[in-house]
Amino acid sequence: MDKSMPRRMVEDWCRADTLQSLELICEEKGLDWPRIARRFGIAPETVHQTGATVPYRIALSICEFVAAETRDDAIILDVASSMPTGVFSTFDYVGLCAPNLRAGIRNWVRFLPLRSNSYGLSFREDEDWGIIEWIVPDRNMPRTQHTFERIAWAASRVEYATQDPQVQLRIDISQPAPRCRSAFQERYGSRLRFGQPVDRILIPAKYLDRPTPNSEQNLYSIVEQAAIREMEEFRVQSDPLVRVADAINESLKAGAVSLEHVASELGMSQRSLQRLLEAEGTSFRKLTETIRRNMAARYLRDTSLPLKEIAFLLGFSELSAFSRAVKTWYGVPPKAVRLHGATPAPLSWQAAD
Repeated sequence: MDKSMPRRMVEDWCRADTLQSLELICEEKGLDWPRIARRFGIAPETVHQTGATVPYRIALSICEFVAAETRDDAIILDVASSMPTGVFSTFDYVGLCAPNLRAGIRNWVRFLPLRSNSYGLSFREDEDWGIIEWIVPDRNMPRTQHTFERIAWAASRVEYATQDPQVQLRIDISQPAPRCRSAFQERYGSRLRFGQPVDRILIPAKYLDRPTPNSEQNLYSIVEQAAIREMEEFRVQSDPLVRVADAINESLKAGAVSLEHVASELGMSQRSLQRLLEAEGTSFRKLTETIRRNMAARYLRDTSLPLKEIAFLLGFSELSAFSRAVKTWYGVPPKAVRLHGATPAPLSWQAAD
């Protein structure tokens, strides 16, 4: 068996309701949405069916196809940012009913497996900003339109949660700028940058403690419990290693990475987590080491974060320990990796013994 591959492959998927924005674009532009949906093997009504999913590769392809058919590669920014509250059901409400904006964003991270198993989401803070960042593996397929849709929707929800039309969000998008123009681009101006290393939204820190407009404890408890139940239903569709890796990554940032802590965050026993990892041909130590290695390369290569901050985000208490680890992984010190780049370990969660 090739040890560079996980033992079990789960097809990438995303929620079908994500494609409702395409249905609206087709209506606006006079295109035949049912015909387009069927062309890609999707029943047109699927986008309105609760809990329905579509293969992620199909979602990427159909987004690009609609943009080409309309000859407007920017319209999705306007449509996605104008989607009414509740379109994404539970996921919408765990954000907008949370006690404050910070808790709402953390719920997005926590409940992302409800939306897709195809990409990751992280949230961190510094003195000035709360930073939402998407981690999207390269699948050698165009994903410009889907990226626009995802980030425009998220920006609109953050704006709504702040209840301040003058909030100065900053948005970085990894994809190139569209050829056409949109009201979304006009509104953000120079605060919206394309062709960046990562997809992220930066929120002024002063808004993070602000109560969300729908904040109410009893309602939030109901919504949160509904999201937890829904997570259990979708667990079988999500690659378990992705969930474990996300939990390890967040634990690293919190400086609390341990088998006990990660198992608790995932709502399972330590033994259950160990058995899951063994079934996938890896271990907690190997998986943690690979995540540290890959995240070190990404932080060094794609950001200008100080080395001390990167060391902290990866769970190293001392910069010297981080430097030794990087040299072990890549044969050169961190500054050389930042200057010349490095190749991350494959997405198999394997690490050398």
